[in-house]
Amino acid sequence: MTNRIILSGILWVTALVAAAQVSYLDRVAVETKAVRKVDDKVTVDLLWQFDGLKVNTQNQAEFIPVLVAADGTAETELPHVFVEGRVRRWVNERRELSKDWSPRNGEVVRRHKEKYMPLNYHAEIPWEAWMHGANIEVRERVTGCANCLNGYAATVIAPSVLPYRTPDASQFRFASLVTPAEEELKMRSITFRGRFQFRLDKYDIDPAYKDNYKKLEEARAKIDEVASNPDLNIVSIEVAGYTSPEATVAYNERLARNRSTSLVNYMKKRFPQVPSQKWFASWPNEDWDELREAVEKDTLLPGREQILDVISKYPDNLDLREQKLKELRPATIYETLYRKHYPYLRHNDYIIRFAVRPFTVEEARVQLLKQPERLSAAEIYRVAMSYPENSPERIQALQTAVRLYPSDDMALQNLAVAYLQAGDPLEVLSLLDGRAHTASLQNIVGVALIHAKRYEEAGLWFEKAAAAGASEARTNLQLLNEWISHTR
Repeated sequence: MTNRIILSGILWVTALVAAAQVSYLDRVAVETKAVRKVDDKVTVDLLWQFDGLKVNTQNQAEFIPVLVAADGTAETELPHVFVEGRVRRWVNERRELSKDWSPRNGEVVRRHKEKYMPLNYHAEIPWEAWMHGANIEVRERVTGCANCLNGYAATVIAPSVLPYRTPDASQFRFASLVTPAEEELKMRSITFRGRFQFRLDKYDIDPAYKDNYKKLEEARAKIDEVASNPDLNIVSIEVAGYTSPEATVAYNERLARNRSTSLVNYMKKRFPQVPSQKWFASWPNEDWDELREAVEKDTLLPGREQILDVISKYPDNLDLREQKLKELRPATIYETLYRKHYPYLRHNDYIIRFAVRPFTVEEARVQLLKQPERLSAAEIYRVAMSYPENSPERIQALQTAVRLYPSDDMALQNLAVAYLQAGDPLEVLSLLDGRAHTASLQNIVGVALIHAKRYEEAGLWFEKAAAAGASEARTNLQLLNEWISHTR
């Protein structure tokens, strides 16, 4: 790519330093037409004009364009421009015929009818990184008939050429917002725990036993909340029975089955509005997961590390695991475990599965604030699109979609795009950290890094996305590489 920096307008040169009596620099006009980096070269195009310039007949004015680093630590001379008085021109022409004459580095300004003609000047020099932001100076050296120095002057004619440019982030392409697919049936579920208690080795329902009545009322209220909601249609209610592991697995399985079945039969009578075929009993049986979690949290439990070691060592033989716990010494380890944690392993979980009716955009706006989990990704998207671009309401809606559907790549893409549109690349990088699993998301990470001025990292992500098939990433990678070639 050819990178162009055009400095337009005529800069009338005025001498900054005049070291002797003679100087013509203040009567020369230079127009900086273009200074460009082209591949590994820099080209300089100037227009020199000499209107009204009269050079002493014996003198030669040598104008030397110099590219000077912005910090003054480096410079490169360009080919010189020679303006000669009439006699000096005649002398030089004779010298040029001599075999000892060495060609001068530059161009001689032609005269026509006693006037110096304009000069379209073009020069090329090798590119070096220090040339970013360099200045172009013109230095003048005036010599007399015997090449004695009669004058010297210098001035800056073009400051800060070839500026170090950052890529135009707006040129880098990324995917647009995408409409999520509709859910044909919005299935949802809620799970809550009921600690209905049974007498030892029994499975009959006794509401008067301990605080069973209170627990049954809590379960009734939760089920009734779903059953009475016109927006919801109950599909099934499952009652899962769990036991503690002090007996054999086979015994506990029968007990869990009988208890959950009894509870289901009891609840059917309490909820005649829920068809009986929608009730189910299950018996996951001994709740070792709950026990492990409780022991891990109980840092003061005697023999805690020993208990966890036994649980880990015997994953397939649960009866042997229970026996090894009983054999731990001192005996108070098992006694404390049994007394403190086993009672909470005897519980029932209720899983209510229900379908949610579709919502209009207006209804969905209300649901988004109250119960967003009852909205589909498509419904949340429509709510988001009902708000203006870059508005807090749109961002919040798309954030909710990601919170509810964290593994949905479309929801991630929509929020990432919205962050980019709002000018928040760091939010994009935080959002997609460890989650950019698609080519489109990988390309978006690259674009966010461009906005964050982390160009080398951006290139790596563009390469990754391009390899995965993202056409935008291939275009972005080419654009980035062209910029790199300009700056290095």
